[in-house]
Amino acid sequence: MIKITKMTCNYKQDFIGLDSHPYFSWNYEGDLKGFQQGSYQIIVSDSNLDIVFDSGDVFSEEFINIKYTGKTLHPRTRYYWKVLVKEKNGNFIESDVTFFETGKLTEKWEAKWITAGNVKRPDQYTHSPYLRKTFSLDEQVKEARLYITGLGYFEAYVNGVKTDDTLLSPAFTNYDKTILYSTCDVTDSLIKGTNVIAAILGNGWYNCFTADAWNIREASWRHLPKMIAELHIVTESGKKIMIPTDITWKSIDSPVTFNSIRNGEYYNANLEIENWNTASCDDSSWDSVKTIRRPGGLLTSSEIEPIRVTKTLSPVKFWKTPENSWVFDLGQNIAGFVKLYACGQKNDEITIVYNEKLMDDGISLNRKWNSGFTRSGEFQTDKYTKRSDDVEIWSPRFTYHGFQYIELIGLSVEPDINTVKACVVHTDIKRRGTLKTSDETINKIIELSHWSTVSNFHGMLTDSPHREKNAWTGDASVSSEQTMFNYITVLEFKKWLHDIKDAQKPSGCIPCVVPSTGWGYNWGNGPDWSSALTLIPWYLYTYYGDIEILEEMYETIKKHFSYMESMAEDNIINYGIGDWCAPFDGPALSVNMSSFKAPTELTDTAYYYNAADTISKMAKVLGKKQDVRYYEQQAKIIRKAFRAKFFNRRKMTVKGNCQTSTGCMVYQGLAKEDEKESLTNLLIKQIHEKDDHLDFGILGNKYVMNTLGSENQFKHGIKMLTQKTYPGFGNIIELGATTLWETWNGTGSYNHHMFSDVVASLYKYAGGIRPDENEPGFKHIIMQPNVDCGLEKVNCTFLSVRGTIVSNWSNKAGKLTMEIDIPYGCHATLTLPVAYINLFKNHVTVTDNDFFKVSLDSGHYQIK
Repeated sequence: MIKITKMTCNYKQDFIGLDSHPYFSWNYEGDLKGFQQGSYQIIVSDSNLDIVFDSGDVFSEEFINIKYTGKTLHPRTRYYWKVLVKEKNGNFIESDVTFFETGKLTEKWEAKWITAGNVKRPDQYTHSPYLRKTFSLDEQVKEARLYITGLGYFEAYVNGVKTDDTLLSPAFTNYDKTILYSTCDVTDSLIKGTNVIAAILGNGWYNCFTADAWNIREASWRHLPKMIAELHIVTESGKKIMIPTDITWKSIDSPVTFNSIRNGEYYNANLEIENWNTASCDDSSWDSVKTIRRPGGLLTSSEIEPIRVTKTLSPVKFWKTPENSWVFDLGQNIAGFVKLYACGQKNDEITIVYNEKLMDDGISLNRKWNSGFTRSGEFQTDKYTKRSDDVEIWSPRFTYHGFQYIELIGLSVEPDINTVKACVVHTDIKRRGTLKTSDETINKIIELSHWSTVSNFHGMLTDSPHREKNAWTGDASVSSEQTMFNYITVLEFKKWLHDIKDAQKPSGCIPCVVPSTGWGYNWGNGPDWSSALTLIPWYLYTYYGDIEILEEMYETIKKHFSYMESMAEDNIINYGIGDWCAPFDGPALSVNMSSFKAPTELTDTAYYYNAADTISKMAKVLGKKQDVRYYEQQAKIIRKAFRAKFFNRRKMTVKGNCQTSTGCMVYQGLAKEDEKESLTNLLIKQIHEKDDHLDFGILGNKYVMNTLGSENQFKHGIKMLTQKTYPGFGNIIELGATTLWETWNGTGSYNHHMFSDVVASLYKYAGGIRPDENEPGFKHIIMQPNVDCGLEKVNCTFLSVRGTIVSNWSNKAGKLTMEIDIPYGCHATLTLPVAYINLFKNHVTVTDNDFFKVSLDSGHYQIK
């Protein structure tokens, strides 16, 4: 029996709060042998069962990203949809009915922005206010939705029940342009009689008063914490009631006496107000709130996954320091905060300091590590004041930290190992890929990449969870493929691309960190880092088959290319950062981190060419023929200029004479087909010259591993990755790393994801799963496992938009076995060395001296 499954609207099942245009997808399960989708019919109806969209019988084999083309959708409305599929043999399959629910769309907000009644200036407002509204209902509630946001952060409650399990909402945006709101189903929290809706506000990035290197406290949007909300209720009799934020709300200071995203949070439990968010609390002495000017940005629904506590870790050991503080070691570097079981006496102030490094004595916490860019207040420090002699449980609300070690200062009684636990906090991105090999060093690299990625996913992909918390464009660009292999991140990247769109100057220039307060437009935003704007939409199209993101970002991308053209001299560009953090000696200072061998003008011009080439392909997909011609011609011109300036064909050398330069030439498509073998051999020679160690920074990390894999020389990459001496991934593992490091010598941050693309290369060339941009969304799978790479076994699975792809193989002493799953709607081309051609007998489609290709339709394959 065949069943329609995984029915999604804009990549989510049962989506509540949809403001974007709907697109529908589904998968199939069951005995699919011989199954062929002949046509589909999508039917969408409202709650009255009135049909708003009937696609009719569409003769197509497609089942992902089907665009809604029905009637105009109404705000705050639930719509039900199903799919009828006709097989080519005439049989019919009908799906279950599922739903999506719109948000406010373009509906006017009747509510007012409000703030606490006792606030005056942002500089004076370092604490958090409580806000609440009491109202009565004379009927039972049939349905209720709360549309709400608070800047910088908020938590909301209805009758004492938290409206959801999220943290640190809303995600950071340029608040002058875009503000995200949440949609919460609060039907079950409301009662007939007296009700209370309440909230607590945090400063977040909106009122970030901490001095830092990026001037965020001078942000144009900065103002008092504020909130807007509408509670829409439908009673059992059908009566509609709306409770907005307005002047009738009440406010008072909360026990959160200080909160800063860059410093930490202080909480005085003596100031707690019992049942502050329920009807039993007397708020007659509370202040009336103030209505306040709007932040400026347009309100739009937050469609990304929220931030949550995804795991709780216990310390593996703890000890007392000479300073009479206590240090707890988690054994794992994370982003998050403590869950404190505060022991001691009433009025004890317990200080909690977080960091990822100890002092050289291995006992005391290095409190200053990574703190240099936080220029006012304490760094990664929370404080809790007890209200009793009993054990009290507390976690901060409006901050997070990056750490492996927790220091407790001010305890009046001796703690035990259960005095603290650590809450792992990040955007709750779901896994879609798994990869495990026979080599434990490779497996550890994959694990380090995972922890670095989730530690840095907080509504956007930041560089570090402690020192900066900035979303650097270059870091996201080089890591984006890895995240797309490992996690479902399409909506998160779409959100961040719109942040880039908001940040773009009229000239086309974008900053190197996004969102930006104005910093980063005059440094660090060359073609290398800014490649995120062009490449990530193309990756989303390639990995998800998502044309919508190309349509939305195309003009923004073109405008940025025009800016690059204005910066070029004789078609050469030189204003980027370059191959940042190649191996160096000494401290992590810019002068050392930029002491790489590959010329910046080389890598910049290569990205300039890549942008022209990628935009020409986008234009082709979007049917923009004139643009295709223009960008193809620009790509040819830039390629010619690059080759003339940086490549010596007679000597077969690339300027810089290093792994990054050579890898760049091949990876970026600047080498001709008959040059690739010689350049790959040069790259291998350069690796051997470094005793099979790496000699690249974050750009070369992508170039070198992908070049080795695509040219079927991945064994040299595997050998390089597993070296246990400096510099390399294996070496930082030997030194105790539990996340990827910023620098190979360990003098920078211990939690950076910027070298994580190595895991994407493992998916592509060890696992052997790669998308084909000509048949996106893994409709055609390029399977190129380098089965002679030195690994004995690889198990790789990947949940594509069309279904789960499996590529498992074992190769011991030249005896190859494989297990492959190709989901329905996909086909694959498998490339293997000719030594294994006998496994396939008459199925070989293409062969040359060294490799052969086999075409595989959807199905399960056991190859021995």
